[in-house]
Amino acid sequence: MYDIIKSDKGGITLRLRDLITAYQQEKEQWPESPNALLDFCQYKYNRGELEAEDYRKLFSKLHNEGATSAYQLH
Repeated sequence: MYDIIKSDKGGITLRLRDLITAYQQEKEQWPESPNALLDFCQYKYNRGELEAEDYRKLFSKLHNEGATSAYQLH
């Protein structure tokens, strides 16, 4: 389902564009914002559909790009 690449450690890493593709396939629309993509990333992780390492990398990338989550505790 996801386009994967080998990481430096030999593991499999989900790329950001693959997360976007998964979002498009599931929601039948383009992510409206980086925030929506971050929420989708968290949703997939919470459902066990995303490995912890991939989640951390994607979360960090999106967060560094300015995305904020609707699920963050205040």
